[in-house]
Amino acid sequence: MRVRLPGLYIALAVVLAGLIHVIAVLTLPVLAPRDAHARLAALGPANTIIQLPAATPGQQVMPNMAPDVRYAACLFDLSDGPVRLRANIPDELWLIAFYTPIGENFYTVIGADMKRGNVDLIVTTEDQAVTDATGDSPEALENLVVVNSPVKSGIALIRAPLAGPSRGGEAERALKATYCGRQTAAAPPAAGAPQAPPRPAPAPSNP
Repeated sequence: MRVRLPGLYIALAVVLAGLIHVIAVLTLPVLAPRDAHARLAALGPANTIIQLPAATPGQQVMPNMAPDVRYAACLFDLSDGPVRLRANIPDELWLIAFYTPIGENFYTVIGADMKRGNVDLIVTTEDQAVTDATGDSPEALENLVVVNSPVKSGIALIRAPLAGPSRGGEAERALKATYCGRQTAAAPPAAGAPQAPPRPAPAPSNP
C-alpha cells in the first residue's frame, strides 16, 4: 500500500516534535543551574556574599524562590586556595547548601543540626591544605568544619526562612554579616559571635 507524501510528512513531524519534547525535558535540569550560576555571577564577584533581592511575582533571581524566604549566595572559587564561609544562624530553619555549577548538591548544613548558632566552614578540594587562619583562638579552630568540594568552583546558597512577617529585617542583617572569602585571610567573626581574647605579648628576652 502506498503512503501519500503529505501523510508521511505529518507522521515525521509528529515523531520529530516528540523527540524535541523529550530532549527539552531531559536538558532542563542541566540548563537551569547553569543559568542560575550565570545570573549570580552578574550580581557580584566570586568569593563574596551576594544578597539576593526578595522574590516577587515575575521577579526571581533563581528558579523556585519563595517570597517568605531570604537568600544569599557565594560563588566560591578554589583556584587560589580554600575559601572560608562564616555565618551566624539565628534560626534552626536556616540552611546552607553547596552545589556544583551543574546543580549537584554535595554538602548541606541545617540550623537544627548545629550545636551553636555560629557556623564556620572551610571549603577545599582534596589536594588543598587547610592552614590556620590568623587570629583564630584554639576554641574557634575546634569548631571549624572542612567541606571537601568535588569541583573548584560552585555555589554556596544560604536559605533563611522567615519565622514571621516582621522577621525580614533580622534575616537580612544576619545574611549581610555573613563572610565568604579566601581562607588565608583572617575572617571577621560572625555577628553575635564572641570575640577571641587577645594573645599575650611575648616576654622580653634577657639582654
